[in-house]
Amino acid sequence: MYGFIKQEIEDIYKEDHKQLRTKTVLYGQIERRWHTYLHPGLTAEEIDQFEARTGTRFPSAYKEFLTFYNGCYLFDLLRMGGRELESYKGLSIEETTRSTVDVQDIQGIYLRKRKPKDHFIFADSLVHNSYYVIDSNENVLEIDFRTKKAIKTFSTLKDFIVEVIKEGKKNLEDEVYFEFN
Repeated sequence: MYGFIKQEIEDIYKEDHKQLRTKTVLYGQIERRWHTYLHPGLTAEEIDQFEARTGTRFPSAYKEFLTFYNGCYLFDLLRMGGRELESYKGLSIEETTRSTVDVQDIQGIYLRKRKPKDHFIFADSLVHNSYYVIDSNENVLEIDFRTKKAIKTFSTLKDFIVEVIKEGKKNLEDEVYFEFN
């Protein structure tokens, strides 16, 4: 179901990519940094172990996403968490800095006492000052970081990712790039 992401990204960036030893693929070297990256998926057993470690039952859409990609970074617009590497020994600085951000770390940043219990925080966007949750109906909600109010709703995780890709393509066409220092 989520294999389309890699195809879309490859169609956009063509030959502008690099695979790391960790099997993470970096795409779109723009202004001397990589614009997008996809981390290799997890096995069903690895996802079960990940859920056990976190003590969280993941939404089915997120679990399915993890079978394709263990998190991703899309167009400087979206950072989606996954399971972090178990060891960083022997990795280069590039492999370490481009590794998966643990979904628990993303949750730790945005978790508040008043967060509804059925909201699973899985991603964020510095550009939009938002974080993203999957609710009990598998809807994806964009939550404003400051107000903690839902500002957009997507009916599925796939619909949400399609919109991120559309925005990323438009930004590339318009040569809109974000600088993070």
